Amino acid sequence: MTLQLLSNRCVGIFPSALLLCFFELQLNCIADPPITSLVFSLDNQSVIAGSQRGLVIRDWPKFSHVRTKDCELDSIHDVSVSPNGSKLLVAGGSPGSTGVVQMRSWPDLELEQSWSEHQDVVYKVAWRGDEQEWVSVSWDGYCKVYGLNAKASHITMTSHSGPVFAATYLLDGTVATAGGDRTIVVWNSGTGLTLKVLRQHTGTVHTLATQPVREGGQESLLASASEDRTVRFWQPSIGRMVRFHRFASTPRSIAWTHDGRFLIVGCDDGAVVRLDPVLLTSLFLTKQKASVLNIFVGPKDERLSLSAGSEWKTIELPK
Repeated sequence: MTLQLLSNRCVGIFPSALLLCFFELQLNCIADPPITSLVFSLDNQSVIAGSQRGLVIRDWPKFSHVRTKDCELDSIHDVSVSPNGSKLLVAGGSPGSTGVVQMRSWPDLELEQSWSEHQDVVYKVAWRGDEQEWVSVSWDGYCKVYGLNAKASHITMTSHSGPVFAATYLLDGTVATAGGDRTIVVWNSGTGLTLKVLRQHTGTVHTLATQPVREGGQESLLASASEDRTVRFWQPSIGRMVRFHRFASTPRSIAWTHDGRFLIVGCDDGAVVRLDPVLLTSLFLTKQKASVLNIFVGPKDERLSLSAGSEWKTIELPK
């Protein structure tokens, strides 16, 4: 319905009707876009969110607005904080055209460098633990590796047959990536050579998460969440799936607690649960009105931050 049609209907009913209709239109037009990425700064004092409006910074845990930064990208799909906390990788681009990764200083958010080597949107970026290397993955199916101050990628991995949505460094320095071809590929970032291909998922793999180091020398697990409504746990060094849990709706976001004891899972139906990776018991935490696209566990495993649509939430984790 056009504004002119609304005007014709409102005039003659009562004097304020046209003004009311106009305000309603304005409110609909300025609705906040969905939050596509959510991370903590290294000092745990700030939450950094990415969306079509750019970067939004709020303090933790009150969520008071600090600042907004327009990154001049059509879309932002991921934000990643460097291991020493001094830099941000901001990934996104223009669908069907260009994938862009920006490196910005923190907390100033000044642009230091930009790369546009992908031919479609970049969905995920991940830092290696020593901060000397990072990887980007894109809808174009390519995974690219960059040195910290490199002007271009030095490795391109092409084992995926479809768009790539997820990437994480494993504790041994290798990389795991996954996406629309339903596979998880474990590969060497120094050579680009494929080491393992994990094929048990029957739907698109949306996200991956590496378990933090556990006491007692246990091998760190790799968790994956897929359109097949399962979260699966893997021993990536030998390429074996050890167990899986099926949900009522698609698990869209996952995050380990810092002690590595539990995986927090956010689903398309708005449910957020805590999952035990060994016993596969689940504890319901909260229910949101929209799909839970991002989860980040706060310091000391006391609270978690999540986004559902354009809403930010923080909830306390059970002891």
